[in-house]
Amino acid sequence: MVKILDRYIGKEFLKHFFFITFVFVTFFVIADFFDHADTFIQYHAPFSLILSYYGLSLPWYFYQTFLFTILVATLVTFSIFSKNQEIMAMRVHGINLWATVRPVFFLAGILSILVFLDGEILVPVTHRKSTSIYTTQIKKEKKSEFFFGEKKWLRWENKIYNFRRVDASGKTIQGITIFKMDKNFYVIERIDALSATQISPKKWLLTNVIWRTFEKGKPIVTFKYPQRIFEFPKLSKVSEEAEKQTKQMSFSRLKEYIEKNKTHISQKTLNRYLVDLHAKAAYPFGGIIMVLVAIPFALKMGRWGGISLSLGIAIGIGILYIIFSSLFNSLGYAGLLNGFLAAWSVNIIFLLAGSLAFLSLPQ
Repeated sequence: MVKILDRYIGKEFLKHFFFITFVFVTFFVIADFFDHADTFIQYHAPFSLILSYYGLSLPWYFYQTFLFTILVATLVTFSIFSKNQEIMAMRVHGINLWATVRPVFFLAGILSILVFLDGEILVPVTHRKSTSIYTTQIKKEKKSEFFFGEKKWLRWENKIYNFRRVDASGKTIQGITIFKMDKNFYVIERIDALSATQISPKKWLLTNVIWRTFEKGKPIVTFKYPQRIFEFPKLSKVSEEAEKQTKQMSFSRLKEYIEKNKTHISQKTLNRYLVDLHAKAAYPFGGIIMVLVAIPFALKMGRWGGISLSLGIAIGIGILYIIFSSLFNSLGYAGLLNGFLAAWSVNIIFLLAGSLAFLSLPQ
């Protein structure tokens, strides 16, 4: 009887989970489509490219919506059980609370592992490919693959940029060389600087600057400045995108990068990397905690429960989770908490609150 009950509860939970996942992911796709519809029309994007772009975005949407999806699915499943008095029927037949919720915890654990693997394996690859489709095939931008960290070359229009190192915010660059080319690909200007710091969307403050001008590849004039402000509109893309890089990297890739470069980067940047690293593990396994938090709410709603009330409670819990997560991450970025505590504190708080609420239920 218990095995039959496990299968029934697990089936109902998965049915709600996958349906709610489909609804949320569809909502994100539709919202993103309307946000980019003018771009698709302007560049006459083929339907096949649009389909590929959104197809490759699905693992990222699934990852992003996971915690809210599993929270709503748990609330809906057990509120319906409670409203239909199925929980009461289980109690009458001597089935305790743990036996009732056990299959959902088991499935939540499996789903958390799958989401972690999604972020580790699928998201880094598919997100990079979907971004490439949007920028190079739909918008037809000629842009090299973006990067942060190690020395790379980039070309935007008639300028070639060489960076020795870019910090996580993208607002500070160590060791920068910029070549400006004419239509015949001759170098007409070269700017070397020890560092570059963004001071506005278009303006950068360069230090220890050597500015050379050329004619047909031959140097004409050389200027030296302790500091000088230059306008590099395209370079602002570094700061716009660099903060996204750690979010797109896998746990193992980011860990490897930190170990390789921790002696060469600032403490502030290292703090950010460590918080983002531990968050990649904390986020997926927050799914189990969401189940623990949701069950007491669902069972206490009783016959008043329903999808609308479940969704309202889920929004409230989700907002609290985001607020606490942002707060602790900010403390971690500032160095007031180590990376592990900054990433896991919100899960620990919700685990304690959920455990107390769960233990207060009749067992």
